Amino acid sequence: MELELERLQVFFPASLEIQEELLKAGFKVPYDRESGRKTPIPVVVSSREGRRLRRDRLLKADDFESDGKFAMVPGERPRMEMELTDKGFLILRPKPLDYHLEDTGFVSVPPRIWGTWASFSIPFSFYETLTDFLGEFRNNETKGLYLASRSSGRRIEVYAYKGRTRRDLGVPVFGYALGLHGLALADEYLREKAGESDVPEERLRYLKLGLRKRKETKAGFKVGIAWENGKPSEITLKLSTTDPKVRIQGLYGELMGKSRGELTRTDDWYIVVHAEDFAGALHKVAGTFG
Repeated sequence: MELELERLQVFFPASLEIQEELLKAGFKVPYDRESGRKTPIPVVVSSREGRRLRRDRLLKADDFESDGKFAMVPGERPRMEMELTDKGFLILRPKPLDYHLEDTGFVSVPPRIWGTWASFSIPFSFYETLTDFLGEFRNNETKGLYLASRSSGRRIEVYAYKGRTRRDLGVPVFGYALGLHGLALADEYLREKAGESDVPEERLRYLKLGLRKRKETKAGFKVGIAWENGKPSEITLKLSTTDPKVRIQGLYGELMGKSRGELTRTDDWYIVVHAEDFAGALHKVAGTFG
């Protein structure tokens, strides 16, 4: 089954593993004080609605308009395929058919410290389609699932997590892979930055700029619903990792953060969870406000 997403965001700047890989190749990530040259690791964004952002935060896009200060990226085509396996797993395959690359810009908490580093939202109009697809795994008994929420203005987001100690994670994740390989805009961006930083272009072919779950990676998937003005608007899905911790030598000192997995070369994006966990979490959250 394929669903249209409202938006898709993967924050590769949250990965110290990717930062270290680029530093070893000779890139001055994310900022060289001597030259003033910036080489931010890109965030991959695909949004169904047009997106307005500061021009200096837009790293690469196939199509956009700008007045010099702000840029407007037109609506894109984020999708997600969902596949059920014979063993009861649900494989989610995000597909940014159109996308652009952004700089995170200034944030008070560095992305390397964040728990969540990839998020996907589905229009709530697909709720019935999704519950029908997961019908055989739906169970009204949601023992072991708990709820947490966060609010901003008139928007409140409620998500489910499994096990009292997994509030920061969600339901268990059994595998994932996300990366910058196979993305033409990312390739163009890195070639341009290689030229600016005097990095031999042939070195790019050996880089590993993808991430996959290690056995020891503590990962979770937050399945939630966002309400705006009292009405459900989106189904929210967020990938989080919290352990183990990693340390790297940055340009100007040691950096510590949360591991995002093992470096790999992959253009195959996927996240694997138990279908029963996903269906139970969605059912639990949907009953929050009746």
